[in-house]
Amino acid sequence: MKYMRAMLLSLVIGFFLSYFIFKQYKSYNGITVYKEGDEYFFLERGVYDSKTDMEKNSINLENYIYRKENNKYYMYVGITKNKDNLKKMKNYFNNKNIDTNSKKFYISSTKFSESINNLDNILVNSNDEIVVNEIINQGLSKYEEIILNDSKN
Repeated sequence: MKYMRAMLLSLVIGFFLSYFIFKQYKSYNGITVYKEGDEYFFLERGVYDSKTDMEKNSINLENYIYRKENNKYYMYVGITKNKDNLKKMKNYFNNKNIDTNSKKFYISSTKFSESINNLDNILVNSNDEIVVNEIINQGLSKYEEIILNDSKN
């Protein structure tokens, strides 16, 4: 009988301890140490309340992509994986009096990664404004072709 009480008490204590530990574990967010996919830098032109507002602010742009999130339209005008190329792209738009901010995203697509790597390799070796413009447009086109069109299928 006295062993029965000790076993029962141990089970009850064990149950409550495990309950509290698991309850804390469920609410623990932790620290993310790994992001899925490759790291990309997107040049954000702006955030707009409507698609019409966004389109009005894209008049001086040859090419852009956008995404809608929380009823806001986020316009992006460039994509790279290379921080030096990010500076070149920002300077290109600054010279045209177009303000941009950089945003970091992670994308898992080998095909897109290879395309951006190829474009980045070309841009690293050039400061020519025509080349920078073409690389920016090619990167946006590859995003539309590979990422956006694949997600629609």
